[in-house]
Amino acid sequence: MSDRPNASPGEVLAQVVSCDHDGYEPDLSDGRRVEYVVTAVRRAFAHAHAVDDPNDKHRELADVLARKFKVGIETLPGRRFSYRVVPAEHGKFMVDFELVGGPEAQVVE
Repeated sequence: MSDRPNASPGEVLAQVVSCDHDGYEPDLSDGRRVEYVVTAVRRAFAHAHAVDDPNDKHRELADVLARKFKVGIETLPGRRFSYRVVPAEHGKFMVDFELVGGPEAQVVE
C-alpha cells in the first residue's frame, strides 16, 4: 500500500495550475521574419506560401487569421502578412504577426 494520500483530479489540476513558473520566459528575440501571401481559403483554412520560397507553406484557420488582422475572411486571398519564426528546443514559435501593406495593416494579439 502506498503512503501517498489520494488526491482528487480537481486537487491535482489546482496544483498544476498553481505551480510557480517565475523566471521562465522563452527567448523570442532571435529568429527571422518571413513574409507570406494568402493563396486561397478552402473550407476553414487559409493557405499561404512564403513570398521568397513557394515551398515554405503556412496553413491556419481562416477565421483566426482574419481576426488577427481585423479583416473579413473573404478578403484574405492575395493579402500578405509576415511573422518572426523563432527556433525553439522542440520546434518553433511564430510571433509578431503583421499585415503587410493596406490601411488595415495592424494585428490584434
